[in-house]
Amino acid sequence: MLEAPRIAAAALLGCVTAGLGVAALASAATEAPRADVTLQVAPRGPGSISTDPAGVDQDGQPVTEPCTANQGQGSCEWKFPAGREVRLIAKPDAGKSFFGWSTPDCPGAGGSCTVKLDQGYTSIVGTFAPLTLGVRFSEDDEGVSADKGEVTSDPAGIHCTEDGDDDCFAGFTPHQRVTLTAKPKPSHSFKGWNGACQPANAPTCTVGVDDQPTWAGAIWDDDDPPQIATTIEVRFQLQKSGNGSGRVTGSNIDCGGSCTRSFGFGRTITVTAAPDAGSTFQGWNGVCSKTQAACTFAVGPITSLRAVFARDTNPPSVPGGLHAVGTTRTTIALGWSASTDDVGVAGYRVYVADAMAGDTKDTTLTLTSLGCGRTYHVAVDAADAVGNRSAKATLDAQTSACALAARLAGLSVQRAGGTRVVVAKVRVNRPTTARLRLMRGSFAVASRSFAVVPGTNTLRLRVAKGVRPGAYRLRITLTNPDGGTMSLAPRGAYLPRPR
Repeated sequence: MLEAPRIAAAALLGCVTAGLGVAALASAATEAPRADVTLQVAPRGPGSISTDPAGVDQDGQPVTEPCTANQGQGSCEWKFPAGREVRLIAKPDAGKSFFGWSTPDCPGAGGSCTVKLDQGYTSIVGTFAPLTLGVRFSEDDEGVSADKGEVTSDPAGIHCTEDGDDDCFAGFTPHQRVTLTAKPKPSHSFKGWNGACQPANAPTCTVGVDDQPTWAGAIWDDDDPPQIATTIEVRFQLQKSGNGSGRVTGSNIDCGGSCTRSFGFGRTITVTAAPDAGSTFQGWNGVCSKTQAACTFAVGPITSLRAVFARDTNPPSVPGGLHAVGTTRTTIALGWSASTDDVGVAGYRVYVADAMAGDTKDTTLTLTSLGCGRTYHVAVDAADAVGNRSAKATLDAQTSACALAARLAGLSVQRAGGTRVVVAKVRVNRPTTARLRLMRGSFAVASRSFAVVPGTNTLRLRVAKGVRPGAYRLRITLTNPDGGTMSLAPRGAYLPRPR
């Protein structure tokens, strides 16, 4: 009686298990396979490099030993999950020292460097000191290299007279520039260099000791150039950073946000940074000076470089020496000295009473349609390509005075006892001088000059007692400040008898 329930339970358990298995397979099918990236570890010189955590080799086996492939074509390639942060630890041989890493993100001679592996292939070189510089001699058809000449170095260390001689090798500080000089013996000639020494066609050349070993080949007579041992290729990575934008170009490089290229170890390349409008170039994260738009270096000693661009937030300097170049009754011509800016001045804006009056790329601008004889508060500022504006330079400038205008606003004759006075109210717009003359025919019976000011001026012309009563005409003449005179239309005036 118990067998049937047991069978049913077993069947039900099988269904549940099968269902779980299908679910597990479905879940596994939706998971993306883990992406691996390759880290090339390249110690150069007397030392080794390990990583934390350890990577796996090309067969997928964990790496338990540090990389000791530290010269020539030796390096190690280990795999890690993409995006993993890995710490590299440098260990120099006894009596030697660690010199530095190939990425400027790990500056100095610290023994560890942490990198994030976000590229498919990343090269990190750790350099130890000293590095060896070796000289090879060419050989003739009989395999003879000796007795043709000698090569010496500055700084001293190499005095080489035969290929393979111990004196053809010396240790130098990494990246030190060493001068080699070839001196042929009588009846022999020196033809040039191959390898890393430049210039290649002069008896004296200079080589940077970057690799382990670094090679220079001396060619004598009509010999074929000596064979120079090959070295590793490394992956050079160029990145752009900062809140600005720009372009980086160079040897087989034309980069957007980032790019990578493979080069033979020790190859010298030049990259050039060009900021976009509104951005400034801020440097090469320490590899070259900030002021160097073009950066030249050897790949290998450097495997990572970052060009930093910043958005321009600095305004230009204030325009200097704002002044009125010239004025008329309706215009003011302004001038100023040029502003400076870390990127470039795009132009200037002129204001009248804080309202925009005009833009210009020059250092002059003429304001028009102004009123005569008025004072205007003017200002100018400078702007760069992204609209950063300087503080304003200001000036109170006045248009030329208006043309003289005058009119007779009133005329009367006052009598008090025996005194008669002609009273003329003269209205003017500029300070000047007015001359009043009381005329009978062509003869003036009374005249006087008055200083007048803008507005209405009451001018009183006293008439002598002996002047007969009757009809007279008043003539008014004003001195024009701009030159000449102005005469108002004559007005009649009746002169009564004195009392």
